[in-house]
Amino acid sequence: MITPRYEGVMEDWWPYPYDSNGEDGDTFYPVSLSGLWFPYVTDVSGLDELQIIRYAGDKYKIPIDNTDCSIEVTVTTDNPSNLIVYLIDPNGNVRRPMVPHYNGGEIKPIHQWNGGHWEHDQGEFRTWIIEPHTDFSVEVHNAMEGKWTAIVVPFLDKETGDAGFNGGYHITAKVRAYNPDRIDAALSAANGAVIASMNHAPLLYVTEDSVPSETSNALSQLGATNIIFVNINEVSSANPSGSVTEYATTQEVINAIKADTNSENFITITSLGTGDGYFAPAAMAAAYHTSPVLNIGEAADAYNKLDMITAWREYAGDYYHGARSVGHLPQMDHPFDLKEFIQGILNGEFPHPGFDLKLRWFSAVHNGIHDMISGYNLDKDGQEAYLFVSPRDTDIRDPICRAMTGNKSYAGHIPVETPAFSSAVICRNILYPAIIYANPGKDVTTSQMMNYPDGYQWRANDGKSYPNYASQELKQVMSSRGRFFEGHVVWDNLLERYNTGTSISYYSGHGTGGSGISAQYKNIDEQFPLAEPRHEHLKDFDWWDGWRGYSGYDSKQTKTCRWGGDSAYNAQEPSLYDIIHFKWVDQLFENLHSELEFWSSCTTGEHWGPMVYLSHGSAVWFGCAGSAYGVQDDLHNMWIFNDVLVKGEGIGESQSKYTWMFNRDFTTCDPTTIYGRSSLFQLSQGGLTNVKVLYGDPTTTCYSPEWMEPIPLVP
Repeated sequence: MITPRYEGVMEDWWPYPYDSNGEDGDTFYPVSLSGLWFPYVTDVSGLDELQIIRYAGDKYKIPIDNTDCSIEVTVTTDNPSNLIVYLIDPNGNVRRPMVPHYNGGEIKPIHQWNGGHWEHDQGEFRTWIIEPHTDFSVEVHNAMEGKWTAIVVPFLDKETGDAGFNGGYHITAKVRAYNPDRIDAALSAANGAVIASMNHAPLLYVTEDSVPSETSNALSQLGATNIIFVNINEVSSANPSGSVTEYATTQEVINAIKADTNSENFITITSLGTGDGYFAPAAMAAAYHTSPVLNIGEAADAYNKLDMITAWREYAGDYYHGARSVGHLPQMDHPFDLKEFIQGILNGEFPHPGFDLKLRWFSAVHNGIHDMISGYNLDKDGQEAYLFVSPRDTDIRDPICRAMTGNKSYAGHIPVETPAFSSAVICRNILYPAIIYANPGKDVTTSQMMNYPDGYQWRANDGKSYPNYASQELKQVMSSRGRFFEGHVVWDNLLERYNTGTSISYYSGHGTGGSGISAQYKNIDEQFPLAEPRHEHLKDFDWWDGWRGYSGYDSKQTKTCRWGGDSAYNAQEPSLYDIIHFKWVDQLFENLHSELEFWSSCTTGEHWGPMVYLSHGSAVWFGCAGSAYGVQDDLHNMWIFNDVLVKGEGIGESQSKYTWMFNRDFTTCDPTTIYGRSSLFQLSQGGLTNVKVLYGDPTTTCYSPEWMEPIPLVP
């Protein structure tokens, strides 16, 4: 449908028409703005009926006059119901509830497809399943100023087409204003840790109004008389004894950190909206780089734009085999001109919905963050490196890396839930040069190269065409500097390599909506007997492993990995691929020994996959949270691999230097990248839509066998 702002939302593209014909009936969206709404279809062939039903709901207004707050709305009922609440921001954007990563269908055993023509069960994996419940809550942080709207409505029952509710409910809207003393204390503690680290001094604490006895006793035992007191906005009235240097403003703290000769052009940003303490692991990362810790709440407009991007992508997508294949923000091939638009409408010419929402929102995120750091004089010579520390699902959303990566800067994100998990990932990154030696397979590299376009050309934004020989080049770079490359396409063998150890792994293949990893079937009859290969005698056949895929395994002439051309497996026969859902990957993984994980696939970075890898010990996860196009993405990744594995450069720096060649660079917004041929690829579908994410420290470099093993100070 098209909103009154002429934006297309709620795409519905699976399973119809791709897998079979039938009804599309799961478009359910709140009327978030007053005005004209338009249903639209991309193809009228086979369309018998277009039905529009308006369901009644209750609206409640929530006025917000300060962004330093969170909104939580809860609806409760005495008996289980289908009531939910939508939270709409003052500009009419649907912000909550978040659309879940997985639709709620029962995940089938390993190697079996969740939804497909084999059992005609697409309906179980194509719609958002909300089970009956007695309470339903939504929450946003750093809420933008203006009147928010909560809409209470029964959720659509796809089976009956009913969205009715009989009974009463109770709604509670809580606006939690942030205590400014809590914000100042958290930033004082985080930046105090950085300053203590760079001075090789202990970090002690004071209370709101005094120096506790524990701190006084420690100072006496240490014999310390020179005290650095980090006290932003004089949040504490304590009076430490001795010769005291006090930093009472954020700028004074930053100046002290940047005066250190070891300070890097690195900025750590966390969110204090949840109150869960993510400033603590952020401080550890910042101390490693001798860099300041900032609060993203000071860039509230950028924070809200980032959340709007993520919510829009969630609601513009569709479930594909149970996983949410997110939508793509629209873009244009020239600057928007209102006069031109009106004239076109009068002449009956309707442009693709959305104008250039991608440029407007992504550039607003970058500019808001950049303005914040510029205000603190942190825009130094060369590229800035950013690390964002806060959960991607509930706070700092995952497109942040895409907005901040380009010629002027690059970014990483610690996206996991809980400060403890965040600390674990950061510790892996900090200690990587040492703990990688505990990896028994550190000299081995591996891959699962399922899809590849061997020899295809890609025209980049510089106007030049570049051939893609990714599968061949991967072997070369993965074998560089004494590494042993062991490629796979059969899951059992790849799993053994993961659990035995590898320093780096690359997967290139289908993301299946972000639900799992694809592989070559080892034996179709044993793993997925419902499949129907082109030749019956190939069903009970033991397929071979290889260093790259061979999707034509069931063609008229059986292919192998030695064939040239390309490999492109399908989600249905012929060339059907094996699917291993991340539920089973999670259960089968053991210790991944701080390996670096790289992916080229659609939507994987948006969902469970990265969390599975990070929870089992990967140091970094890098890949797409949007749609990947193999010819382009593999080419970009091979250039990155050459810099990382051959030249020894950092991951973030290597990625950023080529971003403008393939995609829009929001750090410069140079027209060459904004309207270049590569950026405008498949324009009607939102252009090139990789949305690369880097989960981990962006300065991480990959282990090489040439490294010298560190010697412990204390054996």
